[in-house]
Amino acid sequence: MLLNRYAIITVAILLTFGGQAKISNAQEYDIKLTFLGTGAPRPSPKRYGPSILLEAGDTKLLVDAGPGMRQRIFQAGGFELLTDIDTVLITHLHFDHTIELPNLWLTGWLFGRKKNMQVYGPEGTEEFMNHFEQAFDWDLRYRYLTNVHVEGSDLITTDIEPGVFYNKNGIKITAFDVAHLPMDPDTEELLGLEGATFGYRVDYKGRSVVFSGDTRSLPGSKIIEISKGVDVLVHETQIPYPGDSKEAKLANVSMIVHSSPEQVAYVFNETRPRLGIYHHIIPPETTRDELLGMTDYDGRMEVAEDLMTLMIGDEITVGMAERMDGQTFLESDAVDE
Repeated sequence: MLLNRYAIITVAILLTFGGQAKISNAQEYDIKLTFLGTGAPRPSPKRYGPSILLEAGDTKLLVDAGPGMRQRIFQAGGFELLTDIDTVLITHLHFDHTIELPNLWLTGWLFGRKKNMQVYGPEGTEEFMNHFEQAFDWDLRYRYLTNVHVEGSDLITTDIEPGVFYNKNGIKITAFDVAHLPMDPDTEELLGLEGATFGYRVDYKGRSVVFSGDTRSLPGSKIIEISKGVDVLVHETQIPYPGDSKEAKLANVSMIVHSSPEQVAYVFNETRPRLGIYHHIIPPETTRDELLGMTDYDGRMEVAEDLMTLMIGDEITVGMAERMDGQTFLESDAVDE
């Protein structure tokens, strides 16, 4: 059984398609996911910006760092979790996937992390993170002079290419291209923006999770090949706003680079994961029943909510993180030796 430095829930709810549930006391798992934010750029008190915590063995890493992520980490695991996370995978450089990176980097370090934070992402990530280091240089030098430890304050950033880029402690992570670069809505031709947008597949102890990142998934998309038979496939979605108001028109301009529920259903039907999960939900007020009702798929699937957890083993149990946002720093065990 995998133990964590912070509390985990003692009762998990095993959900099946259609909303039926049974209670399971099983705590055994190989990979655990905690959804820290399940929304998108649009502000929502219910769905913070996209960010997912993955735990496998002693490794804790984040996929993306959307608005509100630091608060959700604190709610899910207190100061210990804030200082435990030192590895981040970025799918692309949109602000709703990156804006909390300096918050995690500096907060985790200031309150006890002494290991440098490692960030992986597509072309441009290293330059992007260098700007954060420059922006907070005065802050860092100030704290050094007040005797805050220097260890752990550096950012180590790596621009990666598609393929296996991480193979440590039994965890293998593969980056793959997804279709999220801007294109002409009429011709669907790419408009020439530099860089790349990635999804990620994580394999550990025979278990597997795929994160779509932001993408327009279609027949022939790389995500179909890489996701066949995985344990969990986490896929984004966008539902178009009806009408022709100025707000609806502005909201719907991004439909060309996101996946409708119909397109996600095609991916799920082609790949047949043990569990399909909706994430990065646009608009954030869309309900679980609405999304499931739009998805023509007969396999097991769910709609992620903020602070929802998945424990992936022989069974896949779905629950909620135990809230720890009342913890004080002195009560924690956050400072690394």
